[in-house]
Amino acid sequence: MAEKFKIPPSKSQNGTIYLIGTGPGDPNLITVKGLALLREAEAVVGDTLAHASLLQYLSPTAECFDTGSRRRGKKMPQSDICRLLVELARQGKTVVRLWPGDPFIFGRAAAEIRAAKEAGLPVQVVPGLSSALAAPAYAGIPLTGRESAAFAVVTGRESQSGAASPDWQALAGVDTLVVMMPLDDLPGLAERLIAAGRSPDTPAVVIQAGTMPHQQQVYAGLGQIAQAVDRAGLTDPALLVVGQTVQEAGQLAWFHPGDYPLLGRRVLVTRPAHQAAEFMAALRSLGAEPVAFPTIEIRPVEDTAPLDEAIRHISRYDWLVLTSANGVDAFWSRLAALGLDSRHLAAVQIAAIGPATAAALSRRSIVPDLVPEVYTAEGVLEAFDALLGDLTGRRFLLARADIARKTLTEGLLARGAAVDEFPAYRTVPVSGGQTPPPADIITFTSSSTVQGYVNCLGGRSPQEALRGAQVVCIGPITAATAKKLGLPVHAVAGEYTIEGILQTLQGLGSGD
Repeated sequence: MAEKFKIPPSKSQNGTIYLIGTGPGDPNLITVKGLALLREAEAVVGDTLAHASLLQYLSPTAECFDTGSRRRGKKMPQSDICRLLVELARQGKTVVRLWPGDPFIFGRAAAEIRAAKEAGLPVQVVPGLSSALAAPAYAGIPLTGRESAAFAVVTGRESQSGAASPDWQALAGVDTLVVMMPLDDLPGLAERLIAAGRSPDTPAVVIQAGTMPHQQQVYAGLGQIAQAVDRAGLTDPALLVVGQTVQEAGQLAWFHPGDYPLLGRRVLVTRPAHQAAEFMAALRSLGAEPVAFPTIEIRPVEDTAPLDEAIRHISRYDWLVLTSANGVDAFWSRLAALGLDSRHLAAVQIAAIGPATAAALSRRSIVPDLVPEVYTAEGVLEAFDALLGDLTGRRFLLARADIARKTLTEGLLARGAAVDEFPAYRTVPVSGGQTPPPADIITFTSSSTVQGYVNCLGGRSPQEALRGAQVVCIGPITAATAKKLGLPVHAVAGEYTIEGILQTLQGLGSGD
């Protein structure tokens, strides 16, 4: 990332400057518009350390300019930031300036807008969620309510110029007071409010790192809050809330990091896009930040004639075996294309591998006759052995992916069964796609998702790309493929389902 900038010759058409509020800390709380613009940015200006998780969404070709931060003791002067924004936009770039919280709440975004307007450049503000609102909400503290008709937000950091000193006499009378950046002089803040008439027994709380996995809060009366915070060792970023509504946290607190085993973990989901939604929703409920990165595509087969012929004469078979939800979808698509429906299957028994396949059948009012306890080819063979005993002369129709393992077919043939196996759909690993974004955990739900991921590495070794990440596979077959392709496997789901992966991820999050 560039800390010093060099300005190449300008383009004839100016770019737009976007001042984006990134929210209170949790990267998931950035607005939809802000995230979209971040992905489109050609140049980004901001505190790269504070916004590291969001910078992972940038295009690989985007330039990034670090403004530093007060906490790191090195900050680019505001005049230099304004000049940089103007010069980048004059090159015709889409320029994104990142502001923590909201650009217009205790920031200097106004100076940057003035600089853009004076230069005749287009500029837009994308508001962000301020920690003044979000941190109390995450602590279960409403800013208004039965005992608070109004609230005020004030900075606890005195302006060096003295031009905007807070009126503590007036602020002491506001029902609920939120003080941003209070730790520079928390004892002095409390003293000024008490001197202005606020009772030292007024409920108060200091919230550290609001909305983040390491959020903490310390409660005390206003007169004792400074000593309590000092004992607890709280540090910036933090804010102070003073008022009767602070007491509501006892009943309304809902954000307990221990309840979210994946809180703060970025999880890459490599499933096809149309199958990722429920998995990603479950990950969010565990506190994770799910990132969709499909590494395979599901496509129809080019020649449907063999499967269509088998469907027309389905009564020839004793068993129809469907091995995935994609297989169910593809099979029913061919039924519909032939002008048939579920009634056509009345004479055949149906085996479904796994609960997801069984659920896909259930949506079509079909209850499978067999769902093996182990969701592998070997498990299916054992289930048929237990159910049927001798398979000699039994006829099986297998409709599944074009790249499916041959273990099931070979096992049935070895037991004397007659088997027709036809591809119902194609599983195509992505080839030469975008570089996978960084993540804490990478999930793989099939061998083909692993292959697609490796195809996107652009020649980088899996060990290099996955440094610091944990790889979780849905089952032993997927894990074996991952290891064969050089991926380090950290965990394999005990149950070979999405639910099994979720249980395994919870174990990773809790350190089990």
